[in-house]
Amino acid sequence: MQTIKMSFLFNYDMRNTLIFELFKIFSKKKIEIVPVDQCDILIFGPYDTYSIKRKFLKFIKKKVKKIENFFPNIDFYLINRKIKPLKVFHTFENYYPTVDIQYDFAITSYLGVDNKNHLRFPMWKEHIDWSHLGIKKDLSDGTKRFGSFYNIQDLMKPQGNTFLNKERKICLITSHLNEPRKSMYEIFSKKFIVDGYGPYFDKKIFNHNLSDFNKQNILGKYTFNLCPENNLYPGYYSEKIPDAFIGKCLPLSWADNNVNHDFNENSFINLLNYSKDNYDEICNLLGDDNFLKKYTNQPLILKEPSLNDEINFITKMISSL
Repeated sequence: MQTIKMSFLFNYDMRNTLIFELFKIFSKKKIEIVPVDQCDILIFGPYDTYSIKRKFLKFIKKKVKKIENFFPNIDFYLINRKIKPLKVFHTFENYYPTVDIQYDFAITSYLGVDNKNHLRFPMWKEHIDWSHLGIKKDLSDGTKRFGSFYNIQDLMKPQGNTFLNKERKICLITSHLNEPRKSMYEIFSKKFIVDGYGPYFDKKIFNHNLSDFNKQNILGKYTFNLCPENNLYPGYYSEKIPDAFIGKCLPLSWADNNVNHDFNENSFINLLNYSKDNYDEICNLLGDDNFLKKYTNQPLILKEPSLNDEINFITKMISSL
């Protein structure tokens, strides 16, 4: 096989992602993007599992029980194919494929998955500058919105006291105010100036990837960044905390307590630990210089990140073709 034919059923173009770059480098073959019915590798995400085709298939399976007897593995994307492609489920969202979604390999941010064909790859690693490994990407999606890739050394050194020397204001950059984000916004707005950015506050912005601002520039104006994750799940830690840290803000996160697997828990504030009194204690502490100073000498990451696991996993997928 001199060429690997690849298809994507994803919510954005995967050709400028780290996973795709690793495929190109370690397959040592030409990668050709082809229609779904012609591919050797099909990479699909959670938004495809919610597509009309899959909803219709699920409906048919439910209504016509005996169809499973004749077509136990029916899949719209395999019809008219003689050879089944390698199916790779990939997501940065808090979504793991249900048992009725068939795949050969999975790439998610989840911790604690007992599956030898699963790779944990959190979103924030996609935003690191890996050029020292010969991996070069253009800014896209989240990295473009932030304004740059992360320098590993900046993640591994204290951010200093820059955030202390700014007016004690909070910024919130978001596309929604679903709970608990809504309550956080309302509670902190009673004690601080909280400036909002993003699609929720500016309806002219179609989605957060089309925002007409540089996130890093915004963060540089504020002491705090209210940056809760969308929900809680072990391993689900996006770019929000490192964005704030690199942007010289103190991150006010909301994540499950396994977050210390990725990040130094002494370098940011996890609002999960302050929710019992509706954030009253932490609102008071954010005005205490002595409390805040302890965050100035803490690095975000204690162990230098690598791509060893990702490289081994990609190599394993390629060898299974």
